[in-house]
Amino acid sequence: MDHDISFKLIPDDRTKDSTGQSVPSSEAKPTECIGFQRSVYQNEFYQADQAGIRPQGVIVMNLADYSGERYLSINGNKYSIYRTFERDQDWIELYYGERVGNG
Repeated sequence: MDHDISFKLIPDDRTKDSTGQSVPSSEAKPTECIGFQRSVYQNEFYQADQAGIRPQGVIVMNLADYSGERYLSINGNKYSIYRTFERDQDWIELYYGERVGNG
Protein backbone atom coordinates (compact mmCIF):
# COMPACT_ATOMS: atom_id res chain seq x y z
CA MET A 1 0.00 0.00 0.00
CA ASP A 2 1.31 3.45 -0.93
CA HIS A 3 1.43 6.33 1.53
CA ASP A 4 2.85 9.85 1.51
CA ILE A 5 6.35 10.31 2.88
CA SER A 6 8.62 13.27 3.53
CA PHE A 7 12.34 12.64 3.06
CA LYS A 8 15.61 14.35 2.17
CA LEU A 9 17.74 13.61 -0.86
CA ILE A 10 21.41 13.80 0.05
CA PRO A 11 23.95 14.56 -2.68
CA ASP A 12 27.35 12.88 -2.69
CA ASP A 13 29.17 14.38 0.28
CA ARG A 14 32.65 13.95 -1.20
CA THR A 15 34.43 15.84 -3.95
CA LYS A 16 37.96 15.96 -5.34
CA ASP A 17 40.35 18.76 -4.48
CA SER A 18 42.92 20.30 -6.85
CA THR A 19 45.31 17.38 -6.24
CA GLY A 20 42.66 14.75 -7.00
CA GLN A 21 42.19 13.71 -3.36
CA SER A 22 38.69 12.86 -2.15
CA VAL A 23 37.63 15.42 0.48
CA PRO A 24 34.32 16.30 2.21
CA SER A 25 32.23 18.71 0.18
CA SER A 26 30.97 21.87 1.83
CA GLU A 27 28.36 22.25 -0.95
CA ALA A 28 26.42 19.04 -0.26
CA LYS A 29 23.06 20.27 1.02
CA PRO A 30 20.08 17.90 1.51
CA THR A 31 16.89 18.68 -0.39
CA GLU A 32 13.46 18.23 1.23
CA CYS A 33 11.14 16.13 -0.93
CA ILE A 34 7.81 14.35 -0.77
CA GLY A 35 6.74 11.19 -2.50
CA PHE A 36 4.85 7.94 -2.06
CA GLN A 37 6.38 5.04 -0.16
CA ARG A 38 5.80 1.50 -1.39
CA SER A 39 6.68 -1.84 0.06
CA VAL A 40 9.46 -3.89 -1.48
CA TYR A 41 8.35 -7.00 -3.36
CA GLN A 42 9.74 -10.40 -2.35
CA ASN A 43 11.69 -10.68 -5.61
CA GLU A 44 13.46 -7.39 -4.82
CA PHE A 45 14.52 -8.70 -1.41
CA TYR A 46 16.12 -11.74 -3.04
CA GLN A 47 17.95 -9.75 -5.73
CA ALA A 48 19.17 -7.09 -3.29
CA ASP A 49 20.37 -9.75 -0.85
CA GLN A 50 22.53 -11.23 -3.60
CA ALA A 51 24.22 -7.81 -3.87
CA GLY A 52 24.73 -7.45 -0.10
CA ILE A 53 21.90 -4.96 0.40
CA ARG A 54 19.04 -5.03 2.89
CA PRO A 55 16.16 -3.21 1.13
CA GLN A 56 14.09 -0.86 3.26
CA GLY A 57 11.55 0.48 0.77
CA VAL A 58 10.72 2.18 -2.50
CA ILE A 59 9.86 5.84 -2.92
CA VAL A 60 8.04 7.07 -6.00
CA MET A 61 8.73 10.75 -6.64
CA ASN A 62 8.59 13.36 -9.36
CA LEU A 63 11.44 12.73 -11.82
CA ALA A 64 12.11 16.46 -12.20
CA ASP A 65 13.09 16.65 -8.50
CA TYR A 66 15.72 13.90 -8.72
CA SER A 67 19.29 14.78 -9.70
CA GLY A 68 21.09 11.47 -9.32
CA GLU A 69 21.57 11.62 -5.55
CA ARG A 70 22.98 8.43 -4.03
CA TYR A 71 21.55 8.78 -0.53
CA LEU A 72 18.32 9.71 1.19
CA SER A 73 17.30 10.35 4.78
CA ILE A 74 14.03 9.40 6.45
CA ASN A 75 13.40 10.43 10.06
CA GLY A 76 17.13 11.02 10.54
CA ASN A 77 18.19 7.61 9.15
CA LYS A 78 20.48 7.68 6.12
CA TYR A 79 20.08 5.04 3.39
CA SER A 80 21.79 4.28 0.09
CA ILE A 81 19.78 4.54 -3.10
CA TYR A 82 20.90 1.30 -4.72
CA ARG A 83 18.61 1.28 -7.74
CA THR A 84 16.30 3.61 -9.64
CA PHE A 85 13.60 2.96 -12.22
CA GLU A 86 12.01 5.66 -14.38
CA ARG A 87 8.33 4.73 -14.59
CA ASP A 88 7.59 7.31 -17.30
CA GLN A 89 8.57 10.89 -18.13
CA ASP A 90 7.15 12.16 -14.82
CA TRP A 91 7.93 9.57 -12.11
CA ILE A 92 10.95 7.70 -10.78
CA GLU A 93 11.19 4.88 -8.24
CA LEU A 94 14.06 5.07 -5.71
CA TYR A 95 14.98 1.72 -4.16
CA TYR A 96 16.81 2.31 -0.89
CA GLY A 97 18.42 0.19 1.78
CA GLU A 98 21.49 -0.61 3.84
CA ARG A 99 24.65 -2.45 2.86
CA VAL A 100 25.25 -5.58 4.92
CA GLY A 101 28.20 -7.88 5.46
CA ASN A 102 31.20 -7.11 3.29
CA GLY A 103 29.08 -5.22 0.69
